[in-house]
Amino acid sequence: MIKKNDVPAETPAIPEIGKSQMYFGLVYHWVIIVSCLVSLITPVFILLFPDSNIMNPNIVFSAVFEGKRASEIWEAAGADFNAVGFWKLLAGNILSPDGFAMFGITLGCSVALWALVPAACRFIAKRNWFYAAVCFFIMALMALAMSGITG
Repeated sequence: MIKKNDVPAETPAIPEIGKSQMYFGLVYHWVIIVSCLVSLITPVFILLFPDSNIMNPNIVFSAVFEGKRASEIWEAAGADFNAVGFWKLLAGNILSPDGFAMFGITLGCSVALWALVPAACRFIAKRNWFYAAVCFFIMALMALAMSGITG
């Protein structure tokens, strides 16, 4: 048992977390939760409404179980992602079950981009120009990587 005299007089203080980090963490936390919920429920709708999807899952699954190669599976599904492009395909089909699933996955993969926005705003409010510039640089790199024009 610890007696009162055994405890040191000064206990180390808990470090204070900056508001920019708190905003980053808060946005990161909630965007990940939303992304996970969307990604959790959309497979049910994909299987319930196979004709409403970009690709019919019954055709895709049967091609996979028949042992076809990836190019043959894409051909059987009738999806040519290279011709349309991911962002145009997503924008045109956002309300379809698998379009909404694509949105959830994209949201989860880009969470750091969205979480950096309030952090950068907080750095600007505090006139911490270096960290604000770093935030904007990282956001630009992520947006460039997501755009598809780099590779």
